[in-house]
Amino acid sequence: MFLKHCQTSAGCPFVMESSMENTSREHRCVVVVDGEQYDITDFLHKHPGGSRLLLFSHGRDATIAVNTAHKDPQKSVYPVLKKYKIESTKKNEEALKDKLGIPSFLLPSQYNASTDTPEYNFDQKDDSLLLNKVRKRILVKDVQQKIKQLDKAFDGVVIALIVAYIGLLYCWLRCHAPSLLAVPVFALLRTCLAAGGHYYIHRGGSTLPHALFDINYVGTGFTGLDGHVLLHHVFTQKDADVKRGFFGGMMGVPRLFRIPAHTLHKLGHMTTGMLIRGYDFETDSDNRENQGVSLKLRKMGLSSCNWGFWSMQALLRVELVLAIYCGFFWSWLAQFVLSLWINTLLVVSSHDFTQIIEPDTKDWARFQLLNAHDMVILGNPWIDCFLGAGLVQHRAHHILPYQKSGWANHYSEKFIEAAVKEAGLPWLPPKNLFTEILPDIINRQLLVPMCDPVSRKQTHSSFAAEHLSPSAWLYTLVYIAKGLSGIGSV
Repeated sequence: MFLKHCQTSAGCPFVMESSMENTSREHRCVVVVDGEQYDITDFLHKHPGGSRLLLFSHGRDATIAVNTAHKDPQKSVYPVLKKYKIESTKKNEEALKDKLGIPSFLLPSQYNASTDTPEYNFDQKDDSLLLNKVRKRILVKDVQQKIKQLDKAFDGVVIALIVAYIGLLYCWLRCHAPSLLAVPVFALLRTCLAAGGHYYIHRGGSTLPHALFDINYVGTGFTGLDGHVLLHHVFTQKDADVKRGFFGGMMGVPRLFRIPAHTLHKLGHMTTGMLIRGYDFETDSDNRENQGVSLKLRKMGLSSCNWGFWSMQALLRVELVLAIYCGFFWSWLAQFVLSLWINTLLVVSSHDFTQIIEPDTKDWARFQLLNAHDMVILGNPWIDCFLGAGLVQHRAHHILPYQKSGWANHYSEKFIEAAVKEAGLPWLPPKNLFTEILPDIINRQLLVPMCDPVSRKQTHSSFAAEHLSPSAWLYTLVYIAKGLSGIGSV
């Protein structure tokens, strides 16, 4: 979410309004929407979705986020936004960070946000736009009431999964659960809990629920608010979509070494890497390649640290220490590897990153529909939602990214399908994870020849050449070692 209407600051648990008024210029939060500049610093503590999402948007064009991350932005966002409009002497090009405030290696070398940010038509009076057709069906009172009920039910399942996870952990460490059972069940529960974390970072707010996003050893909710919610969903299939480069680093590793090298790389994250990166996230300042969100939050008195991140990192390491102490290291390692690779492959399971359909369309929802696909695992979408780490109903998720649960997305599919058919667009059946999606990902990411991590151009002429190359061996060793410092963690 970007902005939601919040009428007063009374009872705000974070900070008094006066402290925001004294915020120094260097810690202001300025965004561009529809070509106009807005200083929303004084709104940070009022935002129901939390202040972090807004601070991650500082120095960016937030037009897409405003118009897609809310149910009805014309009623909920724009009336609030106009209060914070500023007449700046800076041109928009000067107010925007050319690299979006993220490390430049995540973007093409020539990327410039002022010219490369995609533009879409969000005119709510244009009935030809797919998003407007969907909203007419979704915003009906009875539909919204049902969605709220499903969100609560979804949360109830997540709570039950947390209880099951704690129970399994206890039984495993007490020798009541054999490794042959514990290993796959741990992987299953981590994947299902990550589904909850996935939707909780879309809700914004407290960072504690976001920590579930970290439990599968793949990503971190610390920056998931930005990398996933803002960059992936706002820039889907565009140059700034960081998910397109998710496999980047490991592609420079010879294919026979790719899986073990990446596993060791992530094991480095699990030991020291994420702790180092977490410290960096907490202390980095606002600059060309960083948003400095945590530092700003402390300076403004809005948050002391990211409690969700540190709590989960502590839990994961306590589990490892206890596993070693109890003589279950190899069992722990087996569930680590299984959880890691199931979820690593799931991350890129809902888009075909080799093909972009209608790249120049100005209809945002149409673009999302055509460039995402749903998947089926067991065949029951209510269960598959969790088994797929929250990525199963992916077309609905991308068209309505503000929705709070996978169950809400599944319920919404029939309304979206009706709108899609009215627009004369195809509503394709979901792809099977095992027979269609995984074989394609494995062939495209794990079995392809060694290539440059950025350009994806093949670097060696043959299978033998890539595996006998001293430079390839050196790159592999460096890639593994970088995991210990957290490089490549997000």
